[in-house]
Amino acid sequence: MAKQQQHTRAIADRNRGVIEQQTIVDDNPLPSSEELSKLKEIDPKIIEWILQRAEKEQDTRLNFNTERIKLANKEMGIAKTSLWLAFSLALSIFVLSGLFIYFGKEIAGTVFGSVGIFIVVQAFLRFGRKEKQ
Repeated sequence: MAKQQQHTRAIADRNRGVIEQQTIVDDNPLPSSEELSKLKEIDPKIIEWILQRAEKEQDTRLNFNTERIKLANKEMGIAKTSLWLAFSLALSIFVLSGLFIYFGKEIAGTVFGSVGIFIVVQAFLRFGRKEKQ
């Protein structure tokens, strides 16, 4: 019952050929009126059956969209929690580095702080790349 039309055309460019593809999809779960009248001639009860199937398909689509939204919200919550944990870790590294330096361990504090900053920056950059994909 879903009808699909596909039209492809090529657009020439000096350096490379570019292909543009346009796809038109009619995903109506019900057949056309002509098809319905032909099917009714075969079996008078088939229209009721088709309407029930179309209703079930629509309910399934709505449930699928609802589940996708719930999953996206859950992933967003996990991402926010991860960012807060990374921020807390960075803050802890800065505090510990400052304590090392305060108690006379300048080299250890500097190295600890530098490595900590590098790790936290890498974690934030990696997170940003994953979010863009």
